[in-house]
Amino acid sequence: MPIRGDTLLYLSSTDVLGCRLEPSEAIAAVEAAFAACAAGTARVGAKAPLPLGTGYFFQTMLGTLGAAGIAGMKWFGVSPDNPARGLPNVAGLIVLSDIETAMPLAVIDGNGATGMRTAAMTAAAAKRLASPEATRAAFIGCGVQARSHAVFLRHVLPRLHHAAALGRGAASRDAFAAWLRDEGWDVRVASGPEDALDGAEVAVSTVPEYPGWKPFLDPARLPRGAFAAGVDLGRSWLPSGYGRFGLVATDDIPQSVHLIEEGRLKAPAEFDADLAGLITGAHPGRREAADRVFFVFAGHVLGDLAVAAALYRKALAIGIGTRLSR
Repeated sequence: MPIRGDTLLYLSSTDVLGCRLEPSEAIAAVEAAFAACAAGTARVGAKAPLPLGTGYFFQTMLGTLGAAGIAGMKWFGVSPDNPARGLPNVAGLIVLSDIETAMPLAVIDGNGATGMRTAAMTAAAAKRLASPEATRAAFIGCGVQARSHAVFLRHVLPRLHHAAALGRGAASRDAFAAWLRDEGWDVRVASGPEDALDGAEVAVSTVPEYPGWKPFLDPARLPRGAFAAGVDLGRSWLPSGYGRFGLVATDDIPQSVHLIEEGRLKAPAEFDADLAGLITGAHPGRREAADRVFFVFAGHVLGDLAVAAALYRKALAIGIGTRLSR
C-alpha cells in the first residue's frame, strides 16, 4: 500500500460509491482474503462487542491481510431506533494501516463498504452452494443489504429474474420493489412469510433486531434445492426447521461456534463448511442437488478489510477522497 507520512485518506459514503467497485472485484477480494485465511497469511482478532440494549450495541473487529500489507479495524454501532430518526440502523468506519510501519493509511465510511462486503460473502457462498439455474428470489427485509444482495447475487446467478419482497415498513418495502423493477426484476410484494418463501430458490433475510423479536421463517416452505442466506445472524429462521437444511455453512466456523455459544448467532450447533473451505475446495459444497442449504453468518473482518483495501486502491488510482492532516 502507498504510504504518505503526513496525511491519511478519508473516503466518505459518496467517495465509496464513486470508486465504482464492481461486484466481480469485491467478490474476488473477499475470496482472496478467505483463501489467505486458509493459508495462514491472514489473522483475525476476537470481536469485542459492547451491548447496551436489545439490538443496540457497539463493536470492534480487527484483522490483518499479510499479502495486501494491511492491518485494519472496523468500528460500528447499531441503534434499532435509527430508522425512525431517518438514519441507518448500522453506522461505522473502517481504518486501514500499513502492516510494516503501523502508519494509518485511510479512514473509510463503513456502511457502503459493509453492504458490499456482506453481499460479496453471500455471493461467494452462492457461487458454490446455490443452483446456477435459480430464477426466483425472496428478500425478507428491504433495506440497504437487500439491495446489495440483489445486485451481487444476480452477478453470480444471472438467471435470477423474479423477486418477492417482504418488509415491515411499507415505505421501504415499496421503494425496494420499485428499485428492483428499475433494475429489470419481475417483482411482487409478498403478503406474508409463507408467500415470500414459497417457490423461492434463493432467500435472503436481512431483518434488523427489535424488542419482542420472534423468528418467523420456516425452512420447510422453501423448495428442495433452495439456498437461504441468514444475513441477519439467522434470527429470522425458526430453529425448529433447522433439520430441513441438508447443508449448513458459515463464514468462519470457530467464530460462528463461539457466537452461537454466546447467543448472538442463531444457527444449528454444527456447521458443514465455511467460506475458506468452500473457496479453496477443501469442502466440495452441496452434496445433493435437492438439499436445502443455509448460509448463516455474523460478518467477518477479513471481508471488510478486503473490500476496504480494494476501495483504497481504486481511490488512489482515480484520485477520489480527502487528504486529512495527521
